Amino acid sequence: MRIVGLLLVVVGIWAMTELYLKGTAGAFGGALAAAGEVSGTPGDLRSLGQRAGDSVRAAQAQEDARREKLLSE
Repeated sequence: MRIVGLLLVVVGIWAMTELYLKGTAGAFGGALAAAGEVSGTPGDLRSLGQRAGDSVRAAQAQEDARREKLLSE
């Protein structure tokens, strides 16, 4: 009985990791794509983590450009 519980825990962790990394539109071959239409822009297949990472990278690039401009003066 313990092995069944352990197997369920492992499968649950894998499923949650898949959803987190790929978002509902990309996880499991897009089987949950209809549920993912609520968040993000339509047609945006990135997960919440991916969108946040892109936003952070854009802000860092903007700050780097601002710093370079100030240093060159």
